[in-house]
Amino acid sequence: MEEKRYKLSVTKDVFNIKFEGPTKIYFGRVDNSLRTTEKTITEFSQLILRPYAHSWSGGVFNGKRSKASWLESSVIGLDFDKGLQTVEEVYNKFKEFDITPNVWYTTFGDSPELRKFRVVLFFDQSIKGHKVYDKIMKKLEQFFIIDTACKDESRIFYGGISSYITSTVPISLSKFLVFTNVKIISKDNGLPRGIIKLKENSALISQSLYNNYSDDGFKAENSTSSLPSYLSGRNLINWDEDRKKVKILDEFLSGAWLTHPEIFGLASNLKYVEGGLKKMRNTMKHFNDLGRTGYTDDNYSTVTYIRNSNYKPQLIHSFSPYDEDEDLYDIVSAIKNVTGFIKILDQPAKMKLEPAKKIFEKNFNEVLNNSETDTVYIYALPTAFGITHKITGVEKVIIALPTNALKNEVGGRMSVDYTLTPDSIVFSDSSITKRIGHLYDVGLPNKAMGLIRAIADGRYSSNQDDKNSAINYILQLEACGNLDKSVLTTHSRVTNSDSLPHETIIFDEDPLSDLVEIKKTTIDDISHLFFQYEPDKNVRDYLVSLSNAIYDTPNFPIDLDEMIEKCSIAGIESNVFSFFKSDCFIKFNEQIHYIIKKPFPIGKKVIIMSATIPIEIYKKLYPETNFKILDIRNVEQFGHIKQYTYRSFSRDSLMNYKKVDNLISKIGNSKVITFKGHVDLFPTAEKEIYFGNCSGSDKLKGQNITIVGTPHKSNIMYFLLGKAMGVDFEINKSPMSYQKIQRNGFEFMFKCFDNEQLRMIQLSLIESDQIQAIGRGRALIEPCFINVYSNFPLLLTDEFDMDKIC
Repeated sequence: MEEKRYKLSVTKDVFNIKFEGPTKIYFGRVDNSLRTTEKTITEFSQLILRPYAHSWSGGVFNGKRSKASWLESSVIGLDFDKGLQTVEEVYNKFKEFDITPNVWYTTFGDSPELRKFRVVLFFDQSIKGHKVYDKIMKKLEQFFIIDTACKDESRIFYGGISSYITSTVPISLSKFLVFTNVKIISKDNGLPRGIIKLKENSALISQSLYNNYSDDGFKAENSTSSLPSYLSGRNLINWDEDRKKVKILDEFLSGAWLTHPEIFGLASNLKYVEGGLKKMRNTMKHFNDLGRTGYTDDNYSTVTYIRNSNYKPQLIHSFSPYDEDEDLYDIVSAIKNVTGFIKILDQPAKMKLEPAKKIFEKNFNEVLNNSETDTVYIYALPTAFGITHKITGVEKVIIALPTNALKNEVGGRMSVDYTLTPDSIVFSDSSITKRIGHLYDVGLPNKAMGLIRAIADGRYSSNQDDKNSAINYILQLEACGNLDKSVLTTHSRVTNSDSLPHETIIFDEDPLSDLVEIKKTTIDDISHLFFQYEPDKNVRDYLVSLSNAIYDTPNFPIDLDEMIEKCSIAGIESNVFSFFKSDCFIKFNEQIHYIIKKPFPIGKKVIIMSATIPIEIYKKLYPETNFKILDIRNVEQFGHIKQYTYRSFSRDSLMNYKKVDNLISKIGNSKVITFKGHVDLFPTAEKEIYFGNCSGSDKLKGQNITIVGTPHKSNIMYFLLGKAMGVDFEINKSPMSYQKIQRNGFEFMFKCFDNEQLRMIQLSLIESDQIQAIGRGRALIEPCFINVYSNFPLLLTDEFDMDKIC
């Protein structure tokens, strides 16, 4: 995994000695040489060493370094220069709280007689408030014997002699504040006075921006106002019986000596049980008195801290060391037996296949023959409904499929006159192919096409084979303008085309990912443009000034065509030019994730036929569009679909699933569809068919299939789609929680957004991926058996198994 980069200030010049005494006059040289930069932990550890030692400060400043100009710090240095504590002693204090400092190094003044060293901590988010920083350093001064002169936020540290990396994983700032607060309570005789509230610090977007399925329990001190309903009120436990449902609780009440992370996790759960924290303290004292445990003041202070904070229950499987707890979320849901339980509410009756087909045939023929344009017809149909067979006989329309491979396959089945748009062109000169690919990658499709025309005209290459390839490519494109023939093409060509000659466009499968594209660029690539195109400087400065958050894309005062002509793309790797046409974006450190929402073609009749189309997302994305919808997805299946719902089978849980061999044994010879990164876990997994890449494939038709996983998307996708849809939310105030929800006539527990609109996006996309995977067996018309391992219930499912398995 690529190392995280951290903002800090480092001197441009090398300083291999410490300026002190008469040489202090030279300290100004250090100060003047200081520059804000970004470094990984590995880069930092090399940068500070002789003979090229640079000085540094963990602070980021608005102008010249000073306490007043300090903006933030994600790096803290602790200076140990008195020889009264060893590195081992310092690390052991942190280890108790499951914290590992990242770097320690010996300073210029270190000697065998007087050991001098620094410990450096790199955090997953920045400390932004003076008050928070001061509190942290004052409390650290009480726990450690550190140089008191080195605790202000603008302090400069010299480099050193030897450096040792002990962890490249950023320290959770939330976890670090727990450490600090517990120590505060311990020092104050168990009283929670003066603790640091997380809300005092302006939280940044954490790595959960990318993954919503991982949770170490220390993400944030959340408001209990968003707690799921089953946690509210008086939750009573039959301590004699209910304890047996949670192994770590049972072991604790039997006298097991828990570590600090286990105490924290258990306390965050028992906080929501009537008398839970009192029972916990009494149990700790009881077994301490018996001499079986040795709980410290810090351990008791952890319980006090939880009582006086707003932490939600930490996921049991994230802190319990017992296999028996690997499926559990929180104590209350475990004792109420709600994990994996699917309550079936009002379920609509399923249609028979033949009547459903007649309804579709009648409606579809009417739509083809009417003269209405500027309308989008959505046909939500079950997989294996015969959509592709139907469209192979439609004359004088554009038919768009997800990929070139599917386009070519359908071409072999057409029963009317048609033409095909060309596949991606490959030249004998690989450097030309690479250059054209690079032009597409950075967002310059028109330049790519211009290069192909130059090759066809003989203006770019003298290679006759490549010239012929370019000519044939252009002729094939031009042939697609024949209105007397249907045209087979791809979703991408249609959504990126400015000229579509035919009146009717039919999308086979959902084109959402091509209509609404999510891409990424970097501030470095934008800066690269600035050096060639002066007006871009304002864009770069604007982006640098922003905090990590989500924004509408401004109408930048630049001429995009002029910038494209003036700027070289050498050294640029990301899709930088398309950013200037985006609707909104997320800034996350030096990365810019953005979304481009393309309009439906004007003056056309658009037909979308899909089993997985998220209708509500389309309505929100295109509120002015005239949609006409026929939803007949709820049709009886010929095959049998059974769903195992006890666990989510998410990416993380599969990687940590200690009993995966048992699951493999249960699956047997059935073909497996799962996450792309997990296909190697299952011997019978389809390597080329996985979540997100299932559409249209008939390879597994009629076979027994096992679907493993709940395919959550990146939160970046949810947030950008939400912004483009006009959803009112803030990234840092849009948590996910394990909660009871209702959808499609089911009531069930699921980890999802508290914000209802973001939740709708999340669940719609999960459902689409699941249905596409199930559809590969063609259970609508084939007598196959499909097993689904996921806690997300589907209308397609015939049978739910809610018992713990494997």
